Amino acid sequence: MAAVVANPHINISEITANMKAEGVQSPEIEAIVKALSDDTIWNTIEGFKGKDMSTQEKMINNMVAGGHLPQVGVPLPTPVNPTDPHVISVAKFAVAKYNDKHGTKLVFNRVNGGLQWKIVIGTLYILVLATQDSKGTYTDYAVVFETFLGQKYLFWYKH
Repeated sequence: MAAVVANPHINISEITANMKAEGVQSPEIEAIVKALSDDTIWNTIEGFKGKDMSTQEKMINNMVAGGHLPQVGVPLPTPVNPTDPHVISVAKFAVAKYNDKHGTKLVFNRVNGGLQWKIVIGTLYILVLATQDSKGTYTDYAVVFETFLGQKYLFWYKH
């Protein structure tokens, strides 16, 4: 099976530096971030299109059927519900933070998919987003961490 063209050329060094700058350190998050570097997670998200990923069990069955085995040392994620108001608020946060940092005027359209890991200190979201501006529409990628207290941190964004 050919690799899905989802390669957002993730910068692990940038994510870990942003985590450190925000004072967020967790062995679980570090394992997840390391898994991001080989495109396994991104390809898995792209492979979800048109499949029932409403539960973790269905997600794992579809991952295995598609040849994407869960990685040892990485906690199992659950698929995000793209229409969940909380997931949408996390995605809008990511777009707003990106706009603030880069002086852009991207407009959030929708969440195309993603995964979430609920860990001891919060939830890590890996999201694929649809955005637009006056020049066109785009597929963007974001890594957001939300603490159990509701604080959000944008660790990485690819436009």
